[in-house]
Amino acid sequence: MRDVYDAVVIGGGHNGLVTGFYLARAGMRCVVVERRDILGGACNTEEFAPGFRASTGAYVLSMLREAIWRDMRLVRRGVNVDPAGPTLNISPDGARYLVGDDTAANIEETKRFSPSDANALERFEGDLARMVKGVVPAFDWIAPDLGLSSVRDLRELARWGRLGFRQRRTIADLAYLFSTSATQYLSEYFSSPYVLAAFGWHAINDSAVGPSTPGTAYVLLHDHASEAADGAVRQWGFVRGGMGVVTELMGEAAREAGCEIRMNAEVEQILTRGGAATGVRLTSGEEIMARRVVSNADPKRTFLRLTDPADLPETFVTRIEAYRSMGTSMKINLGVAGLPALTGDADDVVQPYHRGIMELNPFIPDMDDQQAQATRGMAADPSHIELCFPTVHDPGLAPEGKHIVTIDVNSQPYTLRDQAWDDIKEGRADRAVGAIAEHFPTLPAMIEHRQVLSPLDLERRIGLTGGHALHGDMAPDQLLFLRPTRGWADHTTPIRELYLCGAGTHPGGGVTGANGRNAARVILRRAKRGKV
Repeated sequence: MRDVYDAVVIGGGHNGLVTGFYLARAGMRCVVVERRDILGGACNTEEFAPGFRASTGAYVLSMLREAIWRDMRLVRRGVNVDPAGPTLNISPDGARYLVGDDTAANIEETKRFSPSDANALERFEGDLARMVKGVVPAFDWIAPDLGLSSVRDLRELARWGRLGFRQRRTIADLAYLFSTSATQYLSEYFSSPYVLAAFGWHAINDSAVGPSTPGTAYVLLHDHASEAADGAVRQWGFVRGGMGVVTELMGEAAREAGCEIRMNAEVEQILTRGGAATGVRLTSGEEIMARRVVSNADPKRTFLRLTDPADLPETFVTRIEAYRSMGTSMKINLGVAGLPALTGDADDVVQPYHRGIMELNPFIPDMDDQQAQATRGMAADPSHIELCFPTVHDPGLAPEGKHIVTIDVNSQPYTLRDQAWDDIKEGRADRAVGAIAEHFPTLPAMIEHRQVLSPLDLERRIGLTGGHALHGDMAPDQLLFLRPTRGWADHTTPIRELYLCGAGTHPGGGVTGANGRNAARVILRRAKRGKV
């Protein structure tokens, strides 16, 4: 008789590990299968050159849910987060705008650009913080099916309705935020192009649309959710040992709960019989049978590559095909001989900006133009660039006295119109480093090692369809009960006993773990009711 698991989870990213942990803790015999030889998915730490270790995906931690911290005992296991320093915004003309956690200091800094913007800053932060309190609790809830196909849907919808009633004074503001553009929303508070760019760049992260596109203002809310001070989330920062420590210790917790984890086990196909998932076939040919299958892969990979189209309704397949998940970021990791500083500052002396994130910010109209280039299949040059120095927080990520620089270049589309990423990525990285060197002049001479990952490389390496780190655009029509598509936002799928637990479900991307925990709750509830 063939051995049958209660559940097989596809993918050892953080959401897959969270799902496996909760299922195993509840008594299910569970196995997580991971295609690579390391855990983490897009939450990892890898050696890219001898002695130099960096993330090839997420590089800061912020919104990991408190229940997961507690249940997986991550602090006790050794997850330590060093709070990030202020964000330094650098404009094309060299102007610098430093924004941190000190409201009074931020107001004084903003006065250099616009006294009226400085007066509006505290109101802006307060308005977003108020809306965050109305949204963050819903991260831990199952998205309702508005078709009300079950009593559970009615209960879930009522729960959301109660939240809306409690936050009724902000409903109109939330509705406006979800429908308008980042540019429009920010323009109600600010007028300085420097201030607008400093807050507006968030709208182009992992998306192909510009900040002036309707629906992008929501990103401002999602970003501020990582800074909430109400106990719902922790301050964002750098993990000691790199982001891979989080998933390594999640794996430890899952194993202790009884979950088996298999590495170098790539899934080729999800097996079905009679319209229900029955297990998976690995690329090695081995079949792992299970009463249910949980996919931490993105929706496109799950339904367009791992399942037989004959098992899915045609309308569902066309909606998944239309689901937007084109990545637009190129990652660069540098191993450098020292700590480069901005023009006018001494090298190898830690400055406040070294402890945070640095943004090379185009102005808003230029961001719109660069994103428009990306939608037309052109790798924008110049473009918005983000960089940080994780070794300032954790010197152990590099050989003694040396550092790593992690760089994110935006407006670099996965789908190029008339070029190939393998042909252009090194040249594009050269120009990105050159753009940084205009402000950090000693950087090029310090570079000893370089890793360049195009959106295509991110797909190949981490398994992200289209190179999209969030498993799909975080836009109003791909959020809440619409993620990944209407009618299937509760982690179930048209194939019985096939579930989704990754970032392509509510509440979306980011290292929250909420997707995996919510999926486990749905699975356990259905199992308890005998829906097997």
